[in-house]
Amino acid sequence: MVDAVVSFVVQRLEELLIEQVVFLQGVRDEVQWLRNKLEYMLCFLEDAEEKQDDGDRKIQKWISDIRDVAYDAEDIIDKFILEVEEGRTLKKMGLKGWLEKYLCICNKQTNLVKQATLYGIGTKINSLKSRLEEIQRNQEIFKIGNIGDAREELARRNDRLNQLRRERPYEDNELVIGFNEDVDLLMSELMKAEPHRCVVSIVGMGGLGKTTIARKLYNNTILRDKFNSSAWVSVSKDYYFQDLLQRIIKSFDKPTTKEKLEMLEKMKEEDLESYLRGFLEEKRYLVVFEAWEHLRRVLPDNKNGSRVIITTRQKVITEHLNERTNEVDDKNSCIPQDLESMAREMVRKCHGLPLAIIVLGGLLSRKHPDEWPKVQKHIWRHVREDNAHVKHILALSFQDLPHHLKSCFLYFGLFPEDYEINTDKLYRLWVAEGFIKLDKDSEEMAAEYLKELCDRSLLQVVEKKWRRILSCRIHYLLRDFATEKSKELNFLQFYDGALVSNSRRLAFPCEFQRFVSLDHSNLRLRTFHLFNLENESAEIDQLTLICKKLRLLRVLNLWNLPFNPSKGEKKNRLAEAIGKLIHLRYLRLDYLEIDNLSLFIGNLQALQTLELKGDFTNPILLPDDICKAKQLRHLSGAFKWPFRVDNLTNLRTLNFVVVEDQMEFDPMDLINLQELTVIKVGQSNIFTLHCISRLRSLKSFTLCVYYQGSPWFPSLRPLSHCQHLLQLRLSNMRPNWKLPTELHKFLPNLKFLHLEALALMPEDPMPILEKLPQLTILELIDYHVNKFVCTARGFPELQFLDMYMCDAEELQVEGGGMPLLKGLTVASSVRIPERLKSIPEIPWRRYSDAWAY
Repeated sequence: MVDAVVSFVVQRLEELLIEQVVFLQGVRDEVQWLRNKLEYMLCFLEDAEEKQDDGDRKIQKWISDIRDVAYDAEDIIDKFILEVEEGRTLKKMGLKGWLEKYLCICNKQTNLVKQATLYGIGTKINSLKSRLEEIQRNQEIFKIGNIGDAREELARRNDRLNQLRRERPYEDNELVIGFNEDVDLLMSELMKAEPHRCVVSIVGMGGLGKTTIARKLYNNTILRDKFNSSAWVSVSKDYYFQDLLQRIIKSFDKPTTKEKLEMLEKMKEEDLESYLRGFLEEKRYLVVFEAWEHLRRVLPDNKNGSRVIITTRQKVITEHLNERTNEVDDKNSCIPQDLESMAREMVRKCHGLPLAIIVLGGLLSRKHPDEWPKVQKHIWRHVREDNAHVKHILALSFQDLPHHLKSCFLYFGLFPEDYEINTDKLYRLWVAEGFIKLDKDSEEMAAEYLKELCDRSLLQVVEKKWRRILSCRIHYLLRDFATEKSKELNFLQFYDGALVSNSRRLAFPCEFQRFVSLDHSNLRLRTFHLFNLENESAEIDQLTLICKKLRLLRVLNLWNLPFNPSKGEKKNRLAEAIGKLIHLRYLRLDYLEIDNLSLFIGNLQALQTLELKGDFTNPILLPDDICKAKQLRHLSGAFKWPFRVDNLTNLRTLNFVVVEDQMEFDPMDLINLQELTVIKVGQSNIFTLHCISRLRSLKSFTLCVYYQGSPWFPSLRPLSHCQHLLQLRLSNMRPNWKLPTELHKFLPNLKFLHLEALALMPEDPMPILEKLPQLTILELIDYHVNKFVCTARGFPELQFLDMYMCDAEELQVEGGGMPLLKGLTVASSVRIPERLKSIPEIPWRRYSDAWAY
């Protein structure tokens, strides 16, 4: 993994040499020498780390020394840039600026400061040079590899990985092996005619496949059809009971209105318990979860034949249930029957642990058969006959990762256990961290990295849409491995009670007050995540203090942390403190009102992602200084139009803009914009899509019209100029609005269409929509018609149809219509053709993340 650390620093130094020419005058040669020497060391690290695996402590020390030098080099350069930037700021100040211009006094002082700063960094780099020369001498003593062999092997490995990537496309097929007997046994118990509530427990250690069995049961349509309500509830090791109750209620009784959702959010624990019991009182329900002891009192035994499935690592929990309980102890050895003897032996060494088998399979799939004996040798070295050490199999797969994927994999150690990770945000974080080179295709490359990690069975896909991963999760054993490995490397730390001063990244799961009280003086953090799992709040003064101490931050990510009300002066101090984080690339502030964004937005010229919690009823006013953030790629929140967009040529995402009248801008300023959400409010009907239609890179467009006064809706015809537009979402409160009949002519490339009718829509939209030649996914929300009719040649490419909250008597599809349909969601009251009854329900969320801000 040290190769990933050093490679990142080498790349960082190279960027600095290109971007900070003015800053590095006087020390450029020293920085160049440092970069070259680290790059030279990088060639030996792969061989060294393999020897380190044999337990050679001298080599372990050698590798550790290289890592420390790399980190120190990064610190020296970042602090130097910080000092130079502060000098420039002083130079611009009122009186001093005047003195500099007219008396040249300040200029002399500035030169002295600059000379002192250059002398300081030069001295520090010379110290690093001495350390690196000593490390190189030790490398010769330890006889660590040959530079030619190392480079040749690295090239061979990359060629092999690229070849395999081309031959093995990403697939989403889940293969479950060896659980048939267990599933059949549990199914027979769950299908019994016993009227009392029955609890079925699946017991076993981590990685045995408990969740796989439970999910196979839960997804069985024969079983699900026997129940009025069903819910799957994931429970992490540390959970907040009130939040858990809210999630269970939302799983059972999906809120259909904003008011209902807000009501649930405001309920106290005892009210939630009462609500859940009342909702389930007359229902026959099925639920899967891991927190039975706390929840048994809120799930009534109503003698309706309800069933509960528990997965647990602790058998003692099931021994004290005092319930009608059936227990399955999962001990099957899931050994495929068609493998050759070598593979059989490796699988046997996994002792039936599905996680170990899956990870091993992911590793072997990337290896040529000639390399399998080496893998087999490593397994025998680490796995004793009487115990399967899955950690060592995970380590083997980790070591096989190329360095760019090692950093991306270890990054999952920053997320809480069982946390569902939004992939769009993950891509932006990876780019901001520098794991992926910054260019126009950075996020697309991040998606490829994620697919490869999934191919290697190191991640679980939670939700997909249109062959695109929306969210993912990491198994707790893999997460534990990533966290432990990251601590060894000072790569990151998920706070567990002790603060590691040398860690580069820190995730704090809760207890913000606790973090504030700790000693931050020696922290070298580049990343700070805060996950507010305990629903606590904080003072703005506390965050201001944190920003002042963590000046080298690249990522500041506060997840749903509300701040107590404060006066404008305190908010301004916070804004000024954020404005001094000049290395910041990713900033997310939720539930935080800053009176004056201009106090910091113009200073963050490296900023790539800005996410601010917003509401279209009270949108954020962006200052003119927003145009100074020239590196900005993703701007998310609720922003009142107009605001300046000149110079934002790197912007990819703008979600969302609140418009009252017209939206006018020079499309060349947003030449790379790919995703845009617009909320139209107010009574004005002069809004058009004229400027938006000239966004040549636009791939995804969302338009919501929120006013009930007139039947007006802007013409969609201008969108014909958006040749790359693939996704369109329309939400309309205007009554009796009609789709344009020639939609298929001016949007021939459209593949995803979401139509939400927030007002009465009496006409069937199918005759118009079925003509769209490339339409793959169609979501119809809240349509009320007598009948939906699809003709014989309608929807030639449609694969998924989601008709959520649509009131109709029948979905009529003539023979030959929707020939490729493989996912369908309709209300149970809607009659559908017999041939469509076997098509499974669509397994994804209905709303995109654009609606979540």
